[in-house]
Amino acid sequence: MSWLGELETLRSTGTPCVAVIVAAASGSTPREVGARMIVADGRLAWGTIGGGNLELKAIEAARDLLEQPGACSRSLEYPLGPATGQCCGGAVTLFFEPFTWSARRVVIFGAGHVAQALGALADHLAAEVLLIDPREAAEIQPPLAARTAFELLSVDAPEDEVAELSPTAAVLVMTHSHALDQLLIEHALRREEPFAYLGMIGSARKWEHFRSRLGRKGFTDAALDSVHCPIGLTRCSKEPGAIALSAAAAISEVFARAEHPDAQG
Repeated sequence: MSWLGELETLRSTGTPCVAVIVAAASGSTPREVGARMIVADGRLAWGTIGGGNLELKAIEAARDLLEQPGACSRSLEYPLGPATGQCCGGAVTLFFEPFTWSARRVVIFGAGHVAQALGALADHLAAEVLLIDPREAAEIQPPLAARTAFELLSVDAPEDEVAELSPTAAVLVMTHSHALDQLLIEHALRREEPFAYLGMIGSARKWEHFRSRLGRKGFTDAALDSVHCPIGLTRCSKEPGAIALSAAAAISEVFARAEHPDAQG
């Protein structure tokens, strides 16, 4: 597997890691400029920069970097002499690039047509997708496919699950009950940490009614503005698959902004 493939694997599981690259080398050195390794879970996960004490010190530096809040990339110089216990006699500059991503997770309350269509896009979203519904699998219409790309959690009180979710999750509300939809939105808005994305399926008119009722319950305009309803980037179709694609595009954009904040124009 290439180093990019290893990074993709680690990103898909939300495993923080550091790419260590030989940025400069002079004299006799174990590896050439461009050689790299990846450190994850406190150990070497891929590649090598030459082994020996240099590599051990680099792994230790990568481990320390990941333990720092808001870790940023850095370069460190290593003379290959007594300090590293290597007799090459040259010098190496290593570039450390941390990746502190979290696992992508989409949580959908409801398991109907649109929820299942969106769940089927889990691989394209490069995310774990969980559907939460008060109904058992046998009661859900349309029937769940024999092989699915998502997980189903059947619980009596879906609203109780809201508090346990990570703030990095994208959360969508699309149950079979308007009353339950509103209850779930209330629980989501009462959290101390908002979700990366909070959306609810429905028309602009449905959201007007919900917004009015939630406003009377004391929710501020700023809080209500954080709810995306209708969901998705486009409003061109009411077909479940089209809604799912539109919602997936919106969620992908949110994930991309979170993972690459410096790339925003």
